[in-house]
Amino acid sequence: MKIVISIISVLIFIGFYGFSTGSKKYIIGPNDDERKRIIKQKSIIQSWSTLFLFLLSNFLYDLFNLRDSRLSAIKFPELFYLIVLVVSYFIFLRINNRKMSA
Repeated sequence: MKIVISIISVLIFIGFYGFSTGSKKYIIGPNDDERKRIIKQKSIIQSWSTLFLFLLSNFLYDLFNLRDSRLSAIKFPELFYLIVLVVSYFIFLRINNRKMSA
């Protein structure tokens, strides 16, 4: 059963990666033209940069002991960072689509 779950999760990851990058190298993936691939790649870079800024600000808060007691109520900070990553990807995808629309 664990093997089946592992195989399914790998296929889902490959499908999501192929869709989000627009790459044709994977079995599951869109047939995007060059413009759409560039838009998706720029969105990925911008979303990872946003996540890096969140992590950097979190580190600086810890380093200078500026942590507020209200912020410690987050039980799963990893989930928060994943949500920031995914939401920022779709926001930047929309922004880049508008910038580079034909």
